[in-house]
Amino acid sequence: MLRKAKLGVLAAAKATGINSMVLKSRWRQQRLAILCYHGLSLTDEHLWRPSLYISEDVFRDRMQRLKQMDCNILPLGEALERLRNGSLPPRAVVITFDDGGFDFYAKAFPILQEFRFPATVYLTTSYSVFNRPVFNVMVSYLLWKARGKVLEWPEILGRIELDSSGIAEAEDAIRRWARERKLSDQEKDDLLRELASRLGVDHARLCADRVLHLMRADEARAVAVAGIDLQLHTHGHRTPTVREPFLREIEENRKIVEELGSAPALDFCYPCGVFLPQHLPFLREAGVRSATTCEPGLASREDDPLLLPRILDVGGMTPLEFESWISGLASFLPRRSRENLESATLEEISPSS
Repeated sequence: MLRKAKLGVLAAAKATGINSMVLKSRWRQQRLAILCYHGLSLTDEHLWRPSLYISEDVFRDRMQRLKQMDCNILPLGEALERLRNGSLPPRAVVITFDDGGFDFYAKAFPILQEFRFPATVYLTTSYSVFNRPVFNVMVSYLLWKARGKVLEWPEILGRIELDSSGIAEAEDAIRRWARERKLSDQEKDDLLRELASRLGVDHARLCADRVLHLMRADEARAVAVAGIDLQLHTHGHRTPTVREPFLREIEENRKIVEELGSAPALDFCYPCGVFLPQHLPFLREAGVRSATTCEPGLASREDDPLLLPRILDVGGMTPLEFESWISGLASFLPRRSRENLESATLEEISPSS
């Protein structure tokens, strides 16, 4: 009901020119829209997790709308400096991608090149080195692919019908089984292969298509050479609450990212948008200059540079909502508190965790 009312307000604002007025306002020029994407579908991922994946066609349409709105698409580092010193151009936008999936290399990168738009990839590195399907998300995806079937696996979960509740139960059981036994990289991958076999899903085809893989080192290096900014997202896509493990995550991540990229790794994105008060001094100690969240909004000079909001562009967002977020108008409307990203994101993806 709230969303329907908001869409009505946004439609009226566009029809009367208010959206355009806000976009061109001095207020908007003092703010930066940081777009957040997670992935583009290689096959049907946008149907499986529309909160994380969008289709190639939708992404192309978004980029076309940015062009039609005459937005200034800036590199992250330049945009943050100009936000700080008050020299942002009108309609400033930054494009960011979390995780660094192969889908970025295969789908998003060519579109960005076509539009000549810069972008930042916050690259998590453990599954870039061990380049196989990301275990947690592939468990969820395989179960979704087999929805309506029955999974029999006596050693792990017995017999479960894969309706919506059964999928959630099976996913939890499989991930817990692997976690409690502290399975290695290869053991987790073998478990995925066994799961796919029991479900009748072609695991080899998914791997050949690189579904739910991250970019390999050569692919990340290629996009960096072409101008994509690679930045920090932790090594194992996790944010420990204790200083030493947290700093170790940043150190391992930075070492690999700087070997692949062309710029110092000084900017960070919180995995799954999860942050705690103690993370900020850890980041400062690690020499991080900015950190982006998944909290919705436009960034201003008043924001803590380690708690910058972003606009999470998801499959359910209409073109009207997208344009209203870019103008800044949507930030004035009431909204529900942001829920945590779904449990089937890349949290704790370190294969050896």
